[in-house]
Amino acid sequence: FFFFNSLNGDRKYNAEQLSSIFDGIITDGVFGAISGKLLVKAQSTPRMVVNVSPGRAWFNGTWTYNDTLYPVTIPESDIILDRIDTVVLEINKDDDVRANRIFVLKGTPATEPVAPALTKKDGVFQYPLCDILVKANATGITQSDITNRVGTSDCPFVTGILQTVNT
Repeated sequence: FFFFNSLNGDRKYNAEQLSSIFDGIITDGVFGAISGKLLVKAQSTPRMVVNVSPGRAWFNGTWTYNDTLYPVTIPESDIILDRIDTVVLEINKDDDVRANRIFVLKGTPATEPVAPALTKKDGVFQYPLCDILVKANATGITQSDITNRVGTSDCPFVTGILQTVNT
């Protein structure tokens, strides 16, 4: 049982207890009905920047709320080889961090590039918003280089919004 007002400090609640009220009501994911769904889009200038659309997400008992276009700079391309970078939403529950952030996880240049491995352990959880093919010697990113992963099993849409049923 909880929540009751504290009397003389007899009640202490932590983030996990507060977020547990959503257990069974919503599942982890990006809210598909809110704003731009955190989808990633190419930007015309500067050309090595993509924008994460506004949206909200719920992962690992934490909220992420992006209320405007969020620019993410893509690292410079390799001269000879292609690579795949991943724009991730990271939840970091480490006591020294305790924050969610969106950033690019740089891939490894290769003749057949693959997306970088994501972390999901020790209180750090990364969810892919998109993969970006960074072509060799590229000076820009186009929309055709971006594969959005929001709404996939790796970064699902929130399901389980409380509904009523008349039996």
